[in-house]
Amino acid sequence: MYYQPPRVLGLIVGTVLSLWAGGVAFLLFSAGSGTHNVALAFASYAAAVAATALAVLFVFWTYSLATMSYALDRNGLVIAWGPIRQVVPLHSIERLVPGSAVGVPRVHGVSWWGHHVGSAEVERIGDVLFYSTHQTADHVLYVMTSERNYAISVEDPSAFAQEVQVRQDLGATAPVGHRVERSGRLLQTLIADRVATVLVAAAIIGLAIVWIHVAIRYGSLPQALTLNWPPSTQSNVVTVTGRDAILELPRAATILLVVNLILGVVLHAWDRMAGTLLLAAAVAVQVALFAATVLALA
Repeated sequence: MYYQPPRVLGLIVGTVLSLWAGGVAFLLFSAGSGTHNVALAFASYAAAVAATALAVLFVFWTYSLATMSYALDRNGLVIAWGPIRQVVPLHSIERLVPGSAVGVPRVHGVSWWGHHVGSAEVERIGDVLFYSTHQTADHVLYVMTSERNYAISVEDPSAFAQEVQVRQDLGATAPVGHRVERSGRLLQTLIADRVATVLVAAAIIGLAIVWIHVAIRYGSLPQALTLNWPPSTQSNVVTVTGRDAILELPRAATILLVVNLILGVVLHAWDRMAGTLLLAAAVAVQVALFAATVLALA
């Protein structure tokens, strides 16, 4: 048997939140590229990156909600949400309790109208892992097992309970144990690799140093700025009208970092060494742009 909870409200809310965060990120990027104030540009870009990350999270959570389902057979109950599959042995299910009997507390985790994934402490039941789309307690069914408790949303809890009982009476066809299965390796492989996470942090810190250096020097720069590049020869002198031209260096550093991090994370999931080299290149690019900024303002 295959069940999908009511998801329309949760998908609408998730889509609105994703579009809102994406719109905020776009406006912040536009504000950063259009301002001549280095401090404001840095703050705008930093906030835009944070808003972009939030938009990506909302998109991921909304996608995961769209895939939420419960599969029931003689061996177990499989709760699917995005890349996560909670496998619950059918023989371990001890009781099914309707939410209306014990109530529904606040869920800590991903939780908005029509979408609740996380943990909560339920009176008379204990710690519960929620994979539900409930709006009221009537939409929640607690699955109590010998190891862990779950909360799901099915349209007909009585019929679901009967299906569980029938399959428990028939018996399992294969041994199944409690486990969590995860698909998708993008962030999992990166987080598990300490060298890669250090390189990502170093690249982000490098970008911040570039912006901070420009911010410190910007106030003392003349309105008509002369950039010397390379500084060893007098023949290569570029005169730029307007000191705000120096902001192009940290802006370029920001764009390159975003591109390098995206490609590095994707490549790391496919080939660890290649991804690590690309992330190391991202650090080198930030170092080179910082050096270019220092020399240009020398």
